[in-house]
Amino acid sequence: MLLRAFHEGGQVNIEIIDDGGGIDPEKIKNIALSKNVITQEQADRMGDRELVNLIFAAGFSTAEKVTNVSGRGVGMDVVRTNIEKIGGSVDIQSVPGKGTTLRVKIPLTLAIIPALIITTAGERYAIPQVNLLELVRLDGEEAKKSIELIQGAPVYRLRGNLLPLVSLNDELKVAKEEESEAVNIVVLHADDRQFGLVVEGISDTEEIVVKPLGKQLKGISAFSGATIMGDGKLALILDVMGLAQKSRVIAEHQEKSISKEAASQGAGGDRQTLLIFGLEKDDRIAIPLSEVARLEEFRRSDVERSGEQDVVQYRGEIMPLIYLKEALHVGGEERDSDKELMQAVVFTKNDRSVGLIVERIIDIVEESVTVQRGANRTGVLGTIVVQDRVTDLLDVENVVQAADPSFLIETKEVALVEEA
Repeated sequence: MLLRAFHEGGQVNIEIIDDGGGIDPEKIKNIALSKNVITQEQADRMGDRELVNLIFAAGFSTAEKVTNVSGRGVGMDVVRTNIEKIGGSVDIQSVPGKGTTLRVKIPLTLAIIPALIITTAGERYAIPQVNLLELVRLDGEEAKKSIELIQGAPVYRLRGNLLPLVSLNDELKVAKEEESEAVNIVVLHADDRQFGLVVEGISDTEEIVVKPLGKQLKGISAFSGATIMGDGKLALILDVMGLAQKSRVIAEHQEKSISKEAASQGAGGDRQTLLIFGLEKDDRIAIPLSEVARLEEFRRSDVERSGEQDVVQYRGEIMPLIYLKEALHVGGEERDSDKELMQAVVFTKNDRSVGLIVERIIDIVEESVTVQRGANRTGVLGTIVVQDRVTDLLDVENVVQAADPSFLIETKEVALVEEA
């Protein structure tokens, strides 16, 4: 075992490195499921890193029996909570059979910290500089073109990465003081995840004296403290980790961030932005992002029946659902799944929308697309290679038309048929 400590970036870093057997993610997952710490759906979406970090979850314990020193599932949970209370962070990385590394970061001083002062809704707030990565300003048309919606959440493509955006006004439930065409993004990191906090104005960096919150504000996760500014007015200090969890950029036991590294530049073929999704455990299917209106999640309880068609009420219209597993004759029927949430790719044409139900959303990539193999089944245009993986290219219009021949007919033509 190795213990070391060093100073870096205004923080004290403590590392505990153990060269033992490491932590088995599968064992952690099974225990977490048995103790109802996470659901099966959450477990299916979590990688090894997220599974290992479940040891910090409240109520989690690997001990088989409760003793005087272990088994209650409060030890690591209390450690993380108290470290984060003083503005620090704790992280664990483990490789089964090789060992485990525990990293703790705490501020060098708990009284005075450098902070970025921002404004929103006419009020000033402080963001600890230790969480700050960079500042981005988007003006006019650039803001409209650069901000996209993925899975219903706004994102910004920052140097090849999709950066989730969180509006401070929305999280604090305050109205904008004034409309502006410019968008100010404060790029932050929390628990090694990045996200962009959208604010109305950016003032300056200052060294601030941290004051504890009163008992009335202690339960609000968005704030970690307060400070008195030079003009004698109060400014609240934002809790970056709390904001990330409150906005579900980082869920309590699961990373919901949709930040993904874009595919590296390739040669040959036409470059397209593709949405990659799956219907079974290891398959990959692509659809041009230009044909995707939105990505949505629907509760299975929201699905209703209209004739022989499953539908949902969506944005003021009745939207039909197409289960791609059934349309492409892949595996079992998706409508019989026991999952509460359904992933849907919304396709819109002629002011009408249809939801394509898929098993899981995998990634959004930009690739040079060259069809290397012709269609081998109905509903597929051909086979391409994306991120060094064989991927089927979906024929969206073919799938939709097979399910509803009238869907692609323009609205005027439908009206004429009805009148006739």
